[in-house]
Amino acid sequence: MQAAAREVLEETGWRPGPMEHLLTFQPMIGMVDSPHELYVAQGAEHVGDPTDTEEAARIEWIPRSSVLDLINKGEVLGSGSLVALLHLLASRKAS
Repeated sequence: MQAAAREVLEETGWRPGPMEHLLTFQPMIGMVDSPHELYVAQGAEHVGDPTDTEEAARIEWIPRSSVLDLINKGEVLGSGSLVALLHLLASRKAS
């Protein structure tokens, strides 16, 4: 979890709030053993500019209600982002 928090800070300039493990998934099951650990944070504090600018094309807060529309428009392409966002949308709707 510390590595995930450090990556968020380096890639976005935001220090995540309390984090919890969301899920683990294999993006290429049967081809590569590469478990991906996904976490969700409750809030974040802006502490400066990103120090690793090669990872994120765009950083911005968006309303949860816009997430599915962005996915449908093809604006969220990474498998990890898709898995995490779709899981959050489905689990938040169910609760």
